[in-house]
Amino acid sequence: MASNHVREFYAYGDETILFKPTLASEDQFREDFDQALSYFVGTEGTEDGGFAIAPYTNVRWENEGTVIDEDGDMAVAMGNYFLTGTDGSETKDEYSFAYMKDDDGNLRIILHHRSLHYSPS
Repeated sequence: MASNHVREFYAYGDETILFKPTLASEDQFREDFDQALSYFVGTEGTEDGGFAIAPYTNVRWENEGTVIDEDGDMAVAMGNYFLTGTDGSETKDEYSFAYMKDDDGNLRIILHHRSLHYSPS
């Protein structure tokens, strides 16, 4: 399922993809399909634990805004994710995504940047 998700929603193979996952420090950026898939499902011997298989019970978004270019071929959105864990705690995660239309008119992700919300000590 994760492999299909990456193929369907990301433009790997068609465009340069800028992908910065939330919890990535050793391999900060995911330049290709296999690296993106590793982030979603995990790979033994790497820092990837598998975001898509993490035990979240809910996710909600608060979109701060969206910009769509004049031709309608590209859009950018940013805001916050709120991920609910099995213990009921909520984690705030900030995101920026850019989308482009492919040749079939489907929106595909070309920029994926997420980071944990800054909390001063």
